Amino acid sequence: MAWKPCRPAEARRGARAGVLLVIMFAASAIVTRFLCTDDSGYSSFWPANAAMLAAMLTLPARQAAAVTVACAAINYFINTYSAYTPGEALLTCLLNIAQPIAAAPLTRRFCGARTDLTHPRRFAAFAGIALFTSGLEAGIGVTIENLFLDDPATPFAEWAQWTFCDALGLTLATSPLLQLARSCSSRSAAYRMTTNALTGLLPCLALTVLSFVWAHSPLFLFLYPALAWLAFRASPAAVLTSIFFVAILASAFTAHGFGPIARLSPDGRLMREDMLQPFLFSLLLAAVPVNNAVKRIRENTRRLLRMKEHLEYIASHDALTSTMNRKTFETALRLMVTSRIHGVLLFIDVDNFKAVNDNLGHHAGDEFLRAFCARISSLTQDRQGRAGRFGGDEFALIVPGEFSTPQLDAFCETICQALREPYNIAGALHVVTASIGAVTMSPGGHSAEVLMRKADTALYTTKASGRDGYTLFEKMIVAGEAPPALQYRRASDRNITA
Repeated sequence: MAWKPCRPAEARRGARAGVLLVIMFAASAIVTRFLCTDDSGYSSFWPANAAMLAAMLTLPARQAAAVTVACAAINYFINTYSAYTPGEALLTCLLNIAQPIAAAPLTRRFCGARTDLTHPRRFAAFAGIALFTSGLEAGIGVTIENLFLDDPATPFAEWAQWTFCDALGLTLATSPLLQLARSCSSRSAAYRMTTNALTGLLPCLALTVLSFVWAHSPLFLFLYPALAWLAFRASPAAVLTSIFFVAILASAFTAHGFGPIARLSPDGRLMREDMLQPFLFSLLLAAVPVNNAVKRIRENTRRLLRMKEHLEYIASHDALTSTMNRKTFETALRLMVTSRIHGVLLFIDVDNFKAVNDNLGHHAGDEFLRAFCARISSLTQDRQGRAGRFGGDEFALIVPGEFSTPQLDAFCETICQALREPYNIAGALHVVTASIGAVTMSPGGHSAEVLMRKADTALYTTKASGRDGYTLFEKMIVAGEAPPALQYRRASDRNITA
């Protein structure tokens, strides 16, 4: 398979994520190996392999390979330094690489490489993958130790402890590390993730310390309601991050003889780990299902809100032009009148629109109407104008602001000139003009119905005068050109009710 080249930006983000994952591997390996391991060399969980798995799932192949090599070197050095024999150190290092290599294709197949592993079904599938790959790793390791390294431990007990140790570590740490690696592309995303994690992390850590220091008290039982409370408020990644750090503290205290689990088995080192692992897994069961249920409810709520907003938009806007429909426009006009706001109302009709449909087809007519409305909206956008569609080629426009008669003349002339500019319809330029009727609105003036009648009267005058122009109703009144019968005739034609 050929290597796929990375873009420079992607390469930089991948490099940042790779460095961060190597640091997380080193930190978790050091903490687990030196703080969470008992005198016999046993630990309740091993989370470091999750860093290599996160690299294999999120980074390009070359960067993932580099992260794996770096983690293997760190792992071998730590194992050698922590009193492992060279053979044990090399075996453990190789098996720790083998586990994420085996888990990566299974995770892509059953969970999706770019998906959220905290989803209920994916989380259950990933937990099974972690248990399966850990069992294979432990089986190979125990077999080699017994055949070639003369390990005196009981094979089955050793295999069970090793299996659950690595499976629990992979289950706890992979999802937070995936989120962390993907957040490297955005500082704001990383900041949000860190903030969300710290919201519940600090109280849980404090409760863990108190409950394991005062081993005679039942305080450790309060971890369950604390994590359940966190599950209602935080993201899945934040919940798993909190459980991960709680697990580190609980393992460290138990390995050094502190806490309720150490008191139950003061002499059996392996028994301590076997009892601690179910406790840590029970913390997962107490928080993750609740968190997933809350997350699903929130997603459904957001989906319903988006659907509600979409339905409201459809009910209030014209489907073709995305402008307000007639009912919504009239409501907006009445609100503007009752709010006593200065402004101007314009009625606009496209001249000879029937010829556009007849000559070019209805599809071209729809294309023109969309372009026409977009041009109207752009002309009044800086004035916060709002457009509405009354019918096929009939539009209305509200523009707030105080206009003198010369200013309104200039404004209407600007709109007329802009609407005369050619339109690109069906691959060719076509000139289509419009007729406008305008009336000013003033606080304490006429009602919305009366204003629409006046604007309609002015529009009728423009069309009767030859189209391609505008008429101001106030000038008609001064000139005595607006008989009442004419005003109300056009209003009844359009079914404008008082």
